[in-house]
Amino acid sequence: MTETLVTPPALHNFRPVGGFTTRDGRHVRGDRVFRSAAPMREPGVATTDVVGSGVRTIVDLRDSGERARTPGAWQHDELTVHHIPVFDDQLRDLPFDTLDELYGHMVDSFAGQLASAVTAIAQGASRGVLLHCTAGKDRTGVISALMLDVLDVDRATILDDFSASQRLLGADYLADLFAGHDPASIPGIAAHKATASPPELLISMFARVEHQHGSSAAFLQANGVTDADLERLATALVVS
Repeated sequence: MTETLVTPPALHNFRPVGGFTTRDGRHVRGDRVFRSAAPMREPGVATTDVVGSGVRTIVDLRDSGERARTPGAWQHDELTVHHIPVFDDQLRDLPFDTLDELYGHMVDSFAGQLASAVTAIAQGASRGVLLHCTAGKDRTGVISALMLDVLDVDRATILDDFSASQRLLGADYLADLFAGHDPASIPGIAAHKATASPPELLISMFARVEHQHGSSAAFLQANGVTDADLERLATALVVS
């Protein structure tokens, strides 16, 4: 099966949500749904690259203030763009000291937004979807993990895929993220939060989801994802 993009877009942390084997030996396609950081550098060029790669649906998880930093992104006649701010434009005001607390907010207070993103992905998956937030690791990582869990990818593979973000988000990403700032003025904790994706974060997230609902599928269904859309997601992505 060929799953290599002809022209991978120049986006930080870009990779497929897929390319993995399920527990029963089937395969999650790696050429339908992708994830990345936001198009920070030359967003118009990134848009053209994404369309050229076959993507037709964008699911943008950022708050409106974050989106304002990338004018010109995703303006293309062939793209359908879903703006689904996971934190409901409240990210700047959320009380959290650790990323684990931030993930708790996602599951406890913004589950409907997570479910809306999965629905948009399911409905566009057959035509090519790009899912992203700012770094492509927290909001994007949680939604990608929930999807892969529903598609029956084993937990160790999901955790490893989640952890890849902190290997892929390096100095170039931080330079783009903090463009216009003196690197010496950036607190270490800010840089750490911007790139960290230890598996413990996802382990805690799954434990919270399963304590409340029993499974990732039940969590998504309780918050608005229909059985038809879960079936649509599996049909588009899972092959023998």
